[in-house]
Amino acid sequence: MVNPEQKAERKDDGFQRIQGANVLLAIHNPNNLALLREQLSSDFQIYENPSDIDNIEFDLAIIDIPSLEQCKDALQHKKIRCEPTLLPVMLMLPKRDLRHNLRPYLALIEEFITMPVDKVEFMERVVMLLRARFLAVDQRDKLYYLATHDRVTGLANEQRCLEHVTDTILAASVLNKTVYVIVFSINLEQVFKSFGHSGLEQSAVICSQRALNTLTEHDKLFRLTTDTWCLVTDPSHNNLTHTLSVCQQLVNAMSEPVHIEHDLIHLDTAIGVSRYPDDAVNTRQVLDAAINAIDPTQTSVPNFYSKGLQKDALRYIRTETLLRQAIGKEQFELWYQPQIDFASGEVKSVEALVRWRLPDGNLVSPGDFIPIAEKTGLITQIDRWVIMEACETMARWKELALSIERVAVNVTACDVEEDDFVSFIDEVLKRNHIPPPNLELEITEGVFFHSRSQNLEKLSHLRKRGISIAVDDFGTGYSSLSYLHTLPISTLKIDRSFINSILTSENDVAITESILWLAKTFKLQTVAEGIETVEQAGYLKKLGVDIAQGFYYAKPMPEAQFLAWLATQQNAERVEQRQSEIS
Repeated sequence: MVNPEQKAERKDDGFQRIQGANVLLAIHNPNNLALLREQLSSDFQIYENPSDIDNIEFDLAIIDIPSLEQCKDALQHKKIRCEPTLLPVMLMLPKRDLRHNLRPYLALIEEFITMPVDKVEFMERVVMLLRARFLAVDQRDKLYYLATHDRVTGLANEQRCLEHVTDTILAASVLNKTVYVIVFSINLEQVFKSFGHSGLEQSAVICSQRALNTLTEHDKLFRLTTDTWCLVTDPSHNNLTHTLSVCQQLVNAMSEPVHIEHDLIHLDTAIGVSRYPDDAVNTRQVLDAAINAIDPTQTSVPNFYSKGLQKDALRYIRTETLLRQAIGKEQFELWYQPQIDFASGEVKSVEALVRWRLPDGNLVSPGDFIPIAEKTGLITQIDRWVIMEACETMARWKELALSIERVAVNVTACDVEEDDFVSFIDEVLKRNHIPPPNLELEITEGVFFHSRSQNLEKLSHLRKRGISIAVDDFGTGYSSLSYLHTLPISTLKIDRSFINSILTSENDVAITESILWLAKTFKLQTVAEGIETVEQAGYLKKLGVDIAQGFYYAKPMPEAQFLAWLATQQNAERVEQRQSEIS
């Protein structure tokens, strides 16, 4: 509420503002000019040079017809530049001139007054026009503030940030200085979930004030989004040392818990820093570079932007675009890597691995597109294609009476979370007349550890049908008796990182032996992937691994090449068997 004294004070301020207004007198008749000057000069700042309209800042123009004809275009341009704010013009003319055609001037004029002038009426009209002018200016300033400032914290917003960075860059270019832009992000997700918008706004105000307390007079703070702020340092006063100091102060300030209602909330702050002109050449790019430099996993040190980040971001975007096209254009291929039974030496199973061939014939490494497919959700469509293609291949192999008993395919948590995952698998097996034991689903152990109960129920349902469930890359994550006892799995795949140094590292030997003991305890089959030498193969066989997989035996191959390789292997086995019979 505003008390009467405050209201009176505001009225006085408004009257003083009108009294101090700038008035342009563009009057051709010297007598009339002298009369107006005498009446207005005690309350207003008077300007009398209509030929210099472009360079004069005025709040009201009082003009007669001869002067209006002389400077009509300049006055029109001045009013247009002031839009949407009102710049009033009062036309003074003798009564006899009312008979003239004034239509050409109507767009310029807000008020007419005839001479001789009634001093009281004239002043009332002048005050009325100036009041309208200042109300328009106030409204403009208010709207500008709302458009350029954050409602919650009162900080300037992203638009003002971009304007300020632009000005700072221009100054730095002249001074040959570096501009450091700091963007920090505060994780407010849990605050919003727990306390809603009220808690979110309280946190934003507290964090903004803490950030303001770290600034020097040469730093500027802006709020970009709900959880992101930007701090710009003055290049003429600050350097890398100052920037690092500010970042450390931000980390220290934000590390203190925030009081929301009756609770203490700890917030994580991640900081990204970019530099002009090292990282970008314009305002938007330098701000985006700082935003892209933010690493949510690093909350104690600033992360500086690098060209590598930009390169990775562009590659990510372009790969995602091409991936979406590849799905529609069927650019994927399925390659097969044999799995050898250690006991018999025979190829009893294969792992189906997706490959992406570009229109120019080049193959994209799975390591380059699989992570992007997982992040964008495209992996589900790709994996479903792999499952369908693998089952169709198994159907063909059965017709050829091949000895392959099982094909393994990789699936992700995204695949399992699909509502129709179980029905999709059932339908594919049924359509291809494939018994469930012919299919194995490989899932990394982290997926098992974090999976929701309904996902584990789906896998249990498929396991009961006879489908094999393998834990891929076992030993690298959450390996424990507690979850092995409850999971619907049939196979453990020992990660290749242990196989690489199985002959040289006692720790890796111990881990591998522990995995084999777990597998034996829970009656699970074991697969060693990544075998590259005969010595590794011999040692793993001696340890009791069931299945071998790796480049020592064969690399992943397209179906035709795999079938040729398999025929060669089987011929070699028959020759060896005949030689054994002869001897």
